[in-house]
Amino acid sequence: MNDTEYEQLRQCIRQLLRIDIAAYKPAQMRRRLDTYVARYASESPAKFFEHLSANEEALEELRNMLTINVSEFFRDAQQFTLLEKQILPELLRRRQGTLNLWSAACSHGEEPYSMAMILRELGASHRSKIVATDIDREVLARAKAAGPYHAGEMRNVSPERLRAHFTEFGGVYNVVEAIRSRVTFREINLLEDRFERNFDLIACRNVMIYFSDETKQRLFQRLYESLAPGGVLFLGGAEALVGSGREMFDRIDGNFYRKSKDVALAA
Repeated sequence: MNDTEYEQLRQCIRQLLRIDIAAYKPAQMRRRLDTYVARYASESPAKFFEHLSANEEALEELRNMLTINVSEFFRDAQQFTLLEKQILPELLRRRQGTLNLWSAACSHGEEPYSMAMILRELGASHRSKIVATDIDREVLARAKAAGPYHAGEMRNVSPERLRAHFTEFGGVYNVVEAIRSRVTFREINLLEDRFERNFDLIACRNVMIYFSDETKQRLFQRLYESLAPGGVLFLGGAEALVGSGREMFDRIDGNFYRKSKDVALAA
């Protein structure tokens, strides 16, 4: 693809999927799209656009390729231990047992359901709210159905939690209704849509690694604004604060950062 063709494809993707690939690391995204479009090498960008417009299956395949839906329950087990033993108990004490949590880019639901399990074990699930969002409708449908989940997604789930929070049939697992009912799923584009406010904790993990530094900084500011005073941001292990994000948040421990006080944000 030359530069003109790449720009045409960018506009096509934004029009059809509401995903602006300009927000992603350019070299990485261009390599991925070059490989993808090479499968249709005989077609011009215009023909490829027509192909996507008329073929829902191809459009969903492209969406899945761009959004990279990889997750598992209690991913990064050490961080979830911190969440269980330190972060959530402290927030529960400060918020008198009622929390408002957001799992952004939740994929198939493993992350918000993991948080719901911890809250249930802490006796706080009925007074707390978990919102889980993703841009991909296909993965959201599986998340809302609470499964089925396979062995690779369950490797960090203890036998005790398997018995307490899942049903098993034929070697696959589904989350029980007591957990499923605690999570509300919604479709949200992190780069374009409005965010709710006053979250006590936002988990936005393993998604910023694909974004440019400029996009990351904008997103950090929007997440800061969505957190309640003293709220906590939960990042992925390979992610770090950039630019003014270092002033907006104070590191607590591990991959957890508390919203700083009295930070003057750019207009």
